[in-house]
Amino acid sequence: MRVAVATQDLTRIDAHFGWAKHMMFFDISAEGYHLVRTHRFRGPLQADGDPAKLAAKIRTLRGCSLVFVQDIGLEASARLNSLHIQAVRSYANRPISEALEDLVSRLRQRPPRWLRREEQRSRQSQTRLSLRAFSVLSGSLQML
Repeated sequence: MRVAVATQDLTRIDAHFGWAKHMMFFDISAEGYHLVRTHRFRGPLQADGDPAKLAAKIRTLRGCSLVFVQDIGLEASARLNSLHIQAVRSYANRPISEALEDLVSRLRQRPPRWLRREEQRSRQSQTRLSLRAFSVLSGSLQML
């Protein structure tokens, strides 16, 4: 499952979603987690009502199930919900590693229903991507 973290300092969950300087992306499972990439946002990061800024942040979350944030506005939260991305505020201002280790621990035990649903959705998405890649590859091989 892929999760994102809104951060200013790259060590804590210390950024409001719309004002985040960085978004860090992790793949996470019951076995552990690893950093996939870090995206740095350029330009003004303060609240200014610019919908393009919000759209750019949401685009970076493609494929994510969760995003850890210090806080998030109503519009961003609604848009993420429509994409089945859950915003998590309960780790605000805490170390990123603490949130990720807690999530790994929950995955090892009996995760809450919302987390099981997100994990299942993530697996289904990966299966669809694999099948799509296989069909593209098969078509390419037949053309040879």
